[in-house]
This record gives sequence, structure tokens and C-alpha cells, in this order.
Amino acid sequence: MSKTGTLEEMHRLANSIRRTYNRLYAVTDVIHADSDLTAPKRTLLLDLHREGALTIPALAKLRCVSRQIIQTQVNELINARLVATKDNPNHKRSFLLVLTSLGERTVQKIIDKESDFIRQLGWFPEADSLAKCQKVLDQIYEKLE
Repeated sequence: MSKTGTLEEMHRLANSIRRTYNRLYAVTDVIHADSDLTAPKRTLLLDLHREGALTIPALAKLRCVSRQIIQTQVNELINARLVATKDNPNHKRSFLLVLTSLGERTVQKIIDKESDFIRQLGWFPEADSLAKCQKVLDQIYEKLE
């Protein structure tokens, strides 16, 4: 029987998540230093790649930022021809954002660079540990929702 975590353990976990996020942010900036894409724009492209077509409000909700922040980044991605808009059958005024073929190729380059870095680390936790970690992180996300 497992025991419930304490408040102190939850605080340590939250601090570990913050530290890890900051380290990942810094490392990916180094990995993608030759790219014109900022970390938030790379994340938007990856979100569209993983989730499929989304609206600006949906992307803002995923990122926990304002719609205006996403709109500015999306406008730049549209101008760079990485993202396009298409009609939204569920809403007349909120169009869907999709990756263009250039956007898909760009995402693949991002994934390839990050995969190369992960391989260079040479550290692959056991699959069940990764699954448990992801499950806990997803549960935290849902509770905060």
C-alpha cells in the first residue's frame, strides 16, 4: 500500500519541476542556437505537430498565456510560412492553425536535433519510470486546470 505524499514532498517536486524546466529551456536554446525560432515559437510548432489543428484560444490555454501573446507569435509564424490558417467548421470567427509543409519540415529538424542531443546524453530511463513520471506530471496539470 502506498502512502500519500506530504506537503514538503510536493514542494520539493514543484521545485524540481521548475529547475528542470529552466534547464531544458537553456539547453534547447543552445541546441537550436542556429535557428531564428525562439523557444515559445518552437513550442507552438511542436504543439501543432502533436495536437493537430488548433485555434489561438486553444493554444493559449495549452500554454497558460494570453491569446494576445499567442496571436503575436502566430502572426510571425504565418509570415515565416511555417503556419497557415484554415476555416474552423465549429466556429465562424476563430480559425484553425495548421503547419505548412515548411512548418512540418522545420518541426522534424527540431525533433531530429533534440533526438541527437538525447542520444549523446546516453541516458534512457526505464520505460515504466518514464510512464510513471509522465502520469504524475499529467495529473498535476489536470489538478491545476
